[in-house]
Amino acid sequence: MEGMTESLESVQVTSRKLMSPHLRVWLVLLSLSLILVDIHAQLVALALFSALSIHASRYYFRLLFAPAVFILFSTAVILLTIEGNEIASLYFFKITDKSLEVAGSTLLRCFSALSAFCYLILTTTLPEFVNSLRLKGFLREIMLLGYRAIQVLMEEAENLRNSAESRLGFRGVRRWIRTTALIGYMIFLRSLWRLEKFEMAKDSRCYSGIFPSRNVEHEGKIYAILIFMAISSGLLV
Repeated sequence: MEGMTESLESVQVTSRKLMSPHLRVWLVLLSLSLILVDIHAQLVALALFSALSIHASRYYFRLLFAPAVFILFSTAVILLTIEGNEIASLYFFKITDKSLEVAGSTLLRCFSALSAFCYLILTTTLPEFVNSLRLKGFLREIMLLGYRAIQVLMEEAENLRNSAESRLGFRGVRRWIRTTALIGYMIFLRSLWRLEKFEMAKDSRCYSGIFPSRNVEHEGKIYAILIFMAISSGLLV
C-alpha cells in the first residue's frame, strides 16, 4: 500500500481491536444497510467508524486519501451538472439548489460508507472475513489461494522496486524503461519460485484442500450492540 511502511496484512494483524472478526464484519454489513437510507444514521456512522478506525490504526487517513480524492472529484461533477434554481455561477459553471442537495447527500453517504469499509479493512484480514461469512468449499479456497498469490506478487514487487531505487535505477527515461522491464521480468520469475515454495509448504503440512481456521470467541459483543444501536437511533430522529 503506497505511503505505508508496513504491509496491509501486518497493519491488520497489529491493529487494536475492540471486538472479534465475526462481530466486526456483521456490524459493518448491517450498518451499511442503515447508512444507505438515512442521513442521521450516516452522520453517526461517520463519527463512530472514524473514531474506531483512528483507534485501530494510525494509517486510517492514508487509507482514506485515495478514495476520498475520487469521491470529491465525483461530487464536484454532480455539483456542476444538475439543473435547478441557480445559486451561484462562474462563467459557464453554475451551482443550483438541486445540485447542492444531491452533492451534499452523496458526499455524506459515500464518506460514511467509506469510514465503515476502512475500519473493516484496517482490522480484518481476508481469511477472517471469509470465515465470518461462512463461505465453504471451492469459493472459499480459491479466494484464500488468490489472496496469498497476490500477497506474494506485491511483496516481490515492493522488494524489487526498493532495490532498484537504492541503485538509482529510475533516474532518466531510458534507465526507467529498462529498469521497469527488468522488474516485470524478475517479478514473474520470483513469484513462480515463491509460489512453488508455498506449494511445498502446503504439501509438507498435509494440505487436503481445506484451509485451517481459528475459532475465535465473540469478544466485544457489548461494543457491537452499542455501536449498532447508536447508528440505528438515527432513524428515530
